[in-house]
Amino acid sequence: MKRVLRSAASGAALTLAAVMPQGAAAQDKDYTICMVTFSLQVQYFQKTVTGAEKAAEELGVELLVFDPQADATKQVTLVEDCIARQVDAIILDPIESNSLMGPIEEAGAAGIPMVTLDTRIDHPNVLALIGVEQYDTSAAFGRYVAGYIAGKLDGEASIGLMIASSEVQIARRDGFVEAVKAVLPNVKIAAEGDGRNILERATSEAENMLTANPDINVVYATGDPQLQGALSAGLSQGRDIAFFGWDDIPDYFIQPIDEGRLQGFLLQDSSFNGEQGVRLLVQHLNGEDIPNRASYIPSIVTPHNIDEFR
Repeated sequence: MKRVLRSAASGAALTLAAVMPQGAAAQDKDYTICMVTFSLQVQYFQKTVTGAEKAAEELGVELLVFDPQADATKQVTLVEDCIARQVDAIILDPIESNSLMGPIEEAGAAGIPMVTLDTRIDHPNVLALIGVEQYDTSAAFGRYVAGYIAGKLDGEASIGLMIASSEVQIARRDGFVEAVKAVLPNVKIAAEGDGRNILERATSEAENMLTANPDINVVYATGDPQLQGALSAGLSQGRDIAFFGWDDIPDYFIQPIDEGRLQGFLLQDSSFNGEQGVRLLVQHLNGEDIPNRASYIPSIVTPHNIDEFR
């Protein structure tokens, strides 16, 4: 494997990783696939790239990975850069789907097929959506949290929401809130903070939210930085809060689970997204039919089953 990294400050080529063909797994044709991720500052997206690299190495294709660092405008520029490079296909983890319609049209006109991760974009050039069902999974998780509130908090709770203002995390918020309110209509949604998938901002937003709402006793976070920031804010304020969240289970979440502060966590396999993105596009480029949806059901990690996931 050959990997080249460029500084995020260097302009359009924010981060470039190349996985070169090798071994008996190489394709008859030399394909180059471009992957424009969401933000490599977040472990979830790092693992997505790891999955893509694994599949690219196995299949013998070149993989170019670009990091817009959660900036929707930069993401558009990077997709345009991929098109200018005349790559064979593009994997896209959208930040704002509306802003991407122009580049998607341009890619279609250039004969460059695409798949998206986690966020659906209805366009004929987007062949497949890869990732969990965000709204439905959040609704199921909301019913789980409602059961916790009913059993542990006598059915009463003031909930603080920590989100990032992306389509994926808004769907996670909406599915969760609607499910909780359907089971426990008197539960209060006290406040919402937008961490924008940036840890420093998420921590500040959570601090402000908890300070302004001393009655919050449950926090639901729709992504890793939001949950990490909320846990830090709750600990710094000495608050007795039950935390629930999404995305991955890095080491810094193990202690809060062991301590019983983090009561439930949706464990995604983000490497699945990247790996399936590469595999489906290679199959398509080889003239094979591919499904328009690839998904799985994430696990709920709790203090009761954490040993299974260590």
